[in-house]
Formats: sequence, structure tokens, C-alpha cells
Amino acid sequence: MLLAFLTIFASIKLSYYGDILSKQSKIGTAFIGGLLIASITSLPEFSTSISAVEFNNPTLSLGDIVGSNMFNIFVLAAYNIYFFKSDLFKNVSRKHLIECIILIIDYFLIILGTNNVFVPKISIALIIMYIIYMFFVFKSNNKEEQCTISKQNNVILKFVVMAIIMVILSIFLTYEADKISRLYPNFSSSSIGAILLGITTSLPEVVTTFALIRLDNCDMAFSNMLGSNIFNFLVLAISDFLIKEDFIYNFSDIYGFFYLSGGILITIILCLLIGFKSKNKIYYLALSIMITLIYLYVWYLQFN
Repeated sequence: MLLAFLTIFASIKLSYYGDILSKQSKIGTAFIGGLLIASITSLPEFSTSISAVEFNNPTLSLGDIVGSNMFNIFVLAAYNIYFFKSDLFKNVSRKHLIECIILIIDYFLIILGTNNVFVPKISIALIIMYIIYMFFVFKSNNKEEQCTISKQNNVILKFVVMAIIMVILSIFLTYEADKISRLYPNFSSSSIGAILLGITTSLPEVVTTFALIRLDNCDMAFSNMLGSNIFNFLVLAISDFLIKEDFIYNFSDIYGFFYLSGGILITIILCLLIGFKSKNKIYYLALSIMITLIYLYVWYLQFN
């Protein structure tokens, strides 16, 4: 409980200082949310995935990544339902479509890998997609309206301190998540990774995104969540390189396939939510509920 409280506190502070930094400096929301905060809040997934490979359980690593990514999209849909009056998806920029498209391509690449198609090339392709994403972030950052730098020294220091705290907390969070996974030996490694570790290691992203939405910085919130998902696939590629004489995609089971299929489906629906603006709030509510139901159905498949 204490670890969860500290993670929530640090995530809120990190998002708060990131919000101030983006508004008081020449550093845009795309860079801070999509790269800095996204990579920091994804540290639990990074630690868990690498540890799982080192412990000779690549299926757990794959399950953690795809489960975490699907959970993150589900959280965005849940927030849209919770903040129904705020028109969350209606007000968010269409620039996030690029991030969704990159994610969809990543999903297709991983699905190809799990079906033994172009397996040796998949991780390299995922890394290339992340480099493309970085190029997009820097380009978006340059196009944003820039403010004059003023009194940001303390803000930068506080942001860095919170980032370091998040790094430390992510290590402990990973340790606790691994302990939880050992309590459920009857589940497949993929299910444990997707359900237990996927949700547990997504806690920083969930809290940070909620705090950013409350700060009325929806674009940074979306950059954080989608950027975290793209970073997670980069982590999957790194984990693959650590496996000797095999590929991580060969360790996917039927439950991993469920999460991959569900993940790509709800990401496509997210594209519709971001790309097609409507005056009808029911449109956004209906698609958000659809994402929620798909996620819950994939959960249901784990137990049948």
C-alpha cells in the first residue's frame, strides 16, 4: 500500500512539473509528454520485461508488454466515460493519430513475428518505428507555440528529482509485481504478464494521465499514454535481443494472441475517436464503451 501511495504521489508531481515546464519553456508538450514522461512512467514495464527474460520466462515479458498496452488504451476510454462532460476526445489534437498508426503498425509486426513471419527482422522494425516516432515528436515540438523561458530552474530541478524517484519506485514496483506473479502458478505466464504485471506496471501511466487531464493538459496526457505504449514495444525489441538462439515472438501463446488481437482492435477504435470529430457526445461514449467491453472480453477469455 505504501509503495502504491508513493507511486501515485510521485506520478502526480511528475505530471504537475511537466505541465508547468511545457508552459514556461521552449520544451513542447509532445516532447515532455511523449518522450520524457512516457519513458519514465514505462520504467516498470522495462524492468519487468528485462527481468522476465533474464529469469528465462520470455512469455511473461511478452504478456506484460501487450497487456500493459491494452490496459493503457482501456484507461483512456474509461477516463473519457468518467470525464464525459469534458469532451476529452473531442478536444484532443488529431496529431495523436500518428501515434496510433505507429502502434497499429507495431501490432501488425508483432503478430507477424508470433506467426513466424520475418521473425529476425521484427525487432529491428520496431526500433525503426520508435525512431520514426521520435522524429515525429521533435517535429511536433518545433511546431508548437513557444513561450518565453522564465523562472524554470526550480521546475527543472523538481522534475528531475521526481523522475529519479520514479526510477527508484519502478524498481520496487517491479519486485512486488514479480512476487504477485508467483502467487498464481496455475495461470499461464502470458496471462500473469498481461493481467497482473500489465496492470501493476501501468500504475504510473494511469495516475500521471489522470493528473494531466485534471490539469486540463489533454494533449500531454495522450502523448504520455500513447508514447508509453510505443516505448513498451521498443522494450519488447530490446528484450528480444537479450534472448540467445531464439526470438521472444516464438514464446507467444493463445492468451498472448488474445491481447495482441484485442490491442490492435481497440487502437483502431481509438483512431476513430481521435480522427473523426463529432458534435454528438454519444459517438464518443459509444466507442469508449466498445473499447471497455473488448478489454473486459479479453479478460474473460483468460478464464475460459
